[in-house]
Amino acid sequence: MRQAVLAVAFCLSAAGPSAGFNLDSLLAKSVGGEEAVARLRAVTTMYADGTALLNDLPGSFEMYVALPNRICQRISLGPMTVTQVFDGRDAWQQDQNGMVSELSGYEERTLINLVYIQTYSYVFDDRVPGGREYLGEEDRNGRRCHKVAFFPMFIDTLYSYFDVESGYQLYDVIYMDNLEVETEYRGHQSHEGVVVAFSSRATVPMAGVSAEMTVETLAFNARVDPAVFTRSASAVDYRFPVGVDSVSVPFRFVAGNIYVQARLNGRLLTFLLDSGSSINVFHQPALDGLDLPVAGRLPVAGLAGYDMVGLVETDSVLIGGLALYSQVGGVLDLSSIALRRVSDHPLGGILGYDFLSRFPILVDYDSETLTVYEPEGFRPPPAGYAVPFQLTLQVPTIDAELVGFSGRYLVDLGNAYGLIVNSEFCRRHGLLERLDDVTDLPKVIGGIGGAVRGKSAYAATFSFGDIRMTDLRIILPDSGRGLSGSVELAGNIGNLLLSQFRVMFDYRGQRLIFYEKAPGKGVPSRLDKGDESAD
Repeated sequence: MRQAVLAVAFCLSAAGPSAGFNLDSLLAKSVGGEEAVARLRAVTTMYADGTALLNDLPGSFEMYVALPNRICQRISLGPMTVTQVFDGRDAWQQDQNGMVSELSGYEERTLINLVYIQTYSYVFDDRVPGGREYLGEEDRNGRRCHKVAFFPMFIDTLYSYFDVESGYQLYDVIYMDNLEVETEYRGHQSHEGVVVAFSSRATVPMAGVSAEMTVETLAFNARVDPAVFTRSASAVDYRFPVGVDSVSVPFRFVAGNIYVQARLNGRLLTFLLDSGSSINVFHQPALDGLDLPVAGRLPVAGLAGYDMVGLVETDSVLIGGLALYSQVGGVLDLSSIALRRVSDHPLGGILGYDFLSRFPILVDYDSETLTVYEPEGFRPPPAGYAVPFQLTLQVPTIDAELVGFSGRYLVDLGNAYGLIVNSEFCRRHGLLERLDDVTDLPKVIGGIGGAVRGKSAYAATFSFGDIRMTDLRIILPDSGRGLSGSVELAGNIGNLLLSQFRVMFDYRGQRLIFYEKAPGKGVPSRLDKGDESAD
């Protein structure tokens, strides 16, 4: 069940030369001329705050900038506050529940784009490194513009559009995976002799997202506490039983899904376990009578498209002897994913990142048991095969190779199928000609964001870490929307593949650990005996 909250980065103002065009002159004009450039040269810090509006959810923001290359942006929307920081070397965030994690992929690049613009590195070459190229004149939304490509840290491309007459920046365009994000800049004013856009509006048409920011306070050379750029410790929003180092939680493994029982504010419910969900999401009908008001909506991405999720702050979620408390989660009608009745207790929703990231958790499919470990001082059981992961929208993502082609794959306990290979990765590498027994799927697949049709096929090899699998049935969605249309992710690894092992999810250690099944339980013969590096 691929579901992830989308993050949109915002700017206050922004901005490869072509023969005969003076790009330096245009960029100087965009901030108010050469005198403005001289004033900016003397600026060492910046502070801004103001209002934010994400679709219909109002909020506020703060931004701290320290030259040459640090930024901290804090956005509060309804009950949630998210902080993102680039400290000059690493990008990280503290999420709505206080969990701190590194940013990678397009999330990291989007934040680097922001610091590149906010430090005016497109004007000065001694700040965030990057390149630039003038691309000529072009109409954008009915306005004649100079188009310039910027290459922050030479790892991404940001297209900026400057008004031909005034020189002010009117738009910029970035790409977050397969999503185009256009930001329009408005309300240009002179602040201490420098032209700044005091309002911006970012839109993501494919996801139905609109986000606005309006500056109320702006200060150059403001006092900025260096501590805002220092990574803080994650908040502790859980309780582990005293005197034990692990807890066993039973589950039902039905039709490729993992179902566990938990109490939401005292009400016993059945939840789907889903490492592909970047937050816990509660089934709307399950909240009836619990006095949990929903505040605003945020966009989420699913396999086939996009949806909007409400926000709610819970008192407690109890899983076995474990407790999560005062967490902000999502609210959505999940009737479409309730595949069948698996217990006498109604569907409560999805347990995702906000549960799985708090503890090392071993998933044993055969015994239908989660072993949840006390995170402090945790040492994994021996004889496992460790595979490092990064987080993509809070979802574990590993490097793997399919029939000789490398890619990055989400590891998704909410995927009831097996290995799903995204349509762009399939097209790019001509996989339909390299796979065997390609046939149309007899029914649609999907979940959040809708359903898609597709094909299935046999792949000769699939490998990750020290593990090599052969003759694997895979799914090839037809859709170019949602996560199945990703241009950066190759696919999604689900339960029908994972269930051939016992799998440890260790978010603190940023690793998965694969264990062979217990004797007599069908030990996979396709496990290469590499270094047993888990311990």
